[in-house]
Amino acid sequence: MAAYRAPAADTPAKATTAKPDKTYTGTVVAVDPNGRMLEVKGFLFSKKFNLGDSCTYTIVGKDTGTLGDLRSGQRVTVGYQDANGVLIADRVTQRPLCEEGMVKAINPAAHTLTLHLRTMDKAFRLPDDCAIVLRGGKSGTLADIQTGDHVTVTYEIPNDKPTVRQIAQTSETFTGSLTAVDMNDRTVKAKTLFGAKTFHLGDHCAIVVNGQPGGQMTDLKLGSRMEFSYDDVNGVSVANRIGPATTPAETETTSAQPTTKP
Repeated sequence: MAAYRAPAADTPAKATTAKPDKTYTGTVVAVDPNGRMLEVKGFLFSKKFNLGDSCTYTIVGKDTGTLGDLRSGQRVTVGYQDANGVLIADRVTQRPLCEEGMVKAINPAAHTLTLHLRTMDKAFRLPDDCAIVLRGGKSGTLADIQTGDHVTVTYEIPNDKPTVRQIAQTSETFTGSLTAVDMNDRTVKAKTLFGAKTFHLGDHCAIVVNGQPGGQMTDLKLGSRMEFSYDDVNGVSVANRIGPATTPAETETTSAQPTTKP
């Protein structure tokens, strides 16, 4: 007689496991906080992610980010798992978009900014909540940003339109009366009641004349009160902008003449 065999127990269904963590970088197209969904457009196509309960968010300028910090136009890298075709995000890291250049034109009323880069101009939208950061981390306003300033712009691209989120003005400033202009050495000197300073003009130094940054050294007039934006590089003051001073004029004047070398 054949031995009795007990019926085999049902084999438990194999658990679905997620594949190892992957990453995807692109621009945020849409965020659904209620449905916890995120759509990101890469170079060729978009992907939709479920935002996991323990998903972490790293946002520029914040110690601790949240889902509420995500918005259309941000550049992000998403760390995610692929669970049988369902993409589940574990972390979202914002990747700041930055450009450094000279302010060619700024119009707060029209909400526009044009930045001159090394070989081209780039136009940006200026939202009402654009942050202005002055040297030393102090907050400023759009009135502090002038034509010819060298700045670093952090921006996003909602609807493919570059939109400024922060303008950082990092150069030091000096205001004084122009006392000497040396065309050959590309240096200028200025003084105040408390001292004098020599500036070396950088290759892309903007000289502002009549509100436009296309001036030449020959346009600089001795005795004029000027504002210099410059960087101190190992003790050498390298000017990146020279423009008319906006502060009240001093009573002290100078009779120095421009110097040139044979």
